[in-house]
Amino acid sequence: MHYRNRVVFGAAVIGVVAQPCVAAYVLLTAETDGDGLVNAAALLSMASFFAWLFARIGIQPLIRCEHGLLSIHNPLLSYRAPLSDVQFLARDGAVGLRIEGVGVLRPWVLSRSIFDGRRARSARRELRDLITEVHVAAPSGTSTDGGPPARRWVRRGATDLLLLPPLAFAIWNVIDMLMGN
Repeated sequence: MHYRNRVVFGAAVIGVVAQPCVAAYVLLTAETDGDGLVNAAALLSMASFFAWLFARIGIQPLIRCEHGLLSIHNPLLSYRAPLSDVQFLARDGAVGLRIEGVGVLRPWVLSRSIFDGRRARSARRELRDLITEVHVAAPSGTSTDGGPPARRWVRRGATDLLLLPPLAFAIWNVIDMLMGN
């Protein structure tokens, strides 16, 4: 099983690609004044921040189940656990998973979607069936494998480099304000 919201993914890719294009257009067509460097730095840092945001929210979230191992990638945190450690929870149409050793979480990518609702419902059903199969094959309290324990981690990657320009601009502004400018 592998699921990612295609519509949100496509829109996020367009958003990431649009950021440098819009920034270049504004920089080339804007009238320059005494604060040209500050305005250019502000514009580039905003474009970089929005590209990071589009990537985190629309491109990176996905859920995958391979070889009895469930991987969930939410915008900031990722989770990995054997299917035998996962319980499917559903309440009022919302999907949650209880992972032994991690707790209850909601997979971002399996949230209700007006754009990809049919595929999301199908993915939720497939995940529920996979979890049920594992629990029926090995009743709770019996360990089927000595697989890796469930774990949670903060997502880090190359896209986080897009946060460097906004961070540098913020530090530059703080130093500039402290110097009285």
